[in-house]
Amino acid sequence: MSDMVRYDDEVLLDLLNSAPVVDGKQMDELRGAGATDWLRAHDLPGTPKQARDLRDAIAAVVRGEAAADSLQAYLADVSQVPSIDDEGVHWKLKGARFTARAVLAWSELQGRLRPCENDECRLFLIDRSRANARRWCSMAACGNRLKARRHHQRQSENASQRHLSSH
Repeated sequence: MSDMVRYDDEVLLDLLNSAPVVDGKQMDELRGAGATDWLRAHDLPGTPKQARDLRDAIAAVVRGEAAADSLQAYLADVSQVPSIDDEGVHWKLKGARFTARAVLAWSELQGRLRPCENDECRLFLIDRSRANARRWCSMAACGNRLKARRHHQRQSENASQRHLSSH
């Protein structure tokens, strides 16, 4: 994987995770006074609205709420141009604005970019593990919370079954 793609992967993940749920309330780092600073800190051109639209479009595809071809518009005016040197032929993207690079990063991450399995969380993760089995954005937060909730649910169900069987 090239450094540009890896950089784009991390920026894409930051972009997707710019609308977290904090204390049960949906936040959005791309709204309000800090939105332009967020874009600048991530070296992203464009407006907060353009970034929100891109984020929301890719998030919908990753969550299975929209078809992948809904991202086609972000690839407009992009082409590959060959160049040659002593090492061989190399292909460069021409006209690849960040929006196109984000879609290309999403494409490279197929099967590795996913939403956190905690229904109360709105974050995404890139699973770089060999087994590709990561399920939560954070084991310490979402993973433990979900495991504790399932354990409590099983304990409650077992208690209910014991209560019913004793009558």
